[in-house]
Amino acid sequence: MQLRTEADGLVRKPASPNSPVVTVLFGGEEGGPDVGLVRVVVPAGAAMPTHKHNGSDVILTPVEGFVRIVKGEESIDVHVGDSALVLKDEAVSLSNPGDETAHLLVAAGPADFIAGVRSWPEPSTV
Repeated sequence: MQLRTEADGLVRKPASPNSPVVTVLFGGEEGGPDVGLVRVVVPAGAAMPTHKHNGSDVILTPVEGFVRIVKGEESIDVHVGDSALVLKDEAVSLSNPGDETAHLLVAAGPADFIAGVRSWPEPSTV
């Protein structure tokens, strides 16, 4: 059994402007578990362009604030107490249209998505 805190995590940020900061808590390393978990901090007004999750199904659960997920013409707002499932082949975008920072826990299985996040740059280099 392992316990990880955010301080133990690997912090990464996509190379796109105005994007969230992602902390890897579990998964994505060689020989690691088949699932992964990241904490995503999405400042007000920040967004991720349309993307897929590298062969992973993901479950997003806000623990503070809310985010909007868009798939084609469909749009859903995911609030604290909600969870959203994004399948591995779905192309979605994510944004924070609110006035406060959103904090999400995102679980991925298999952990291929988390392995991809590990290769993103550190926030200070973006």
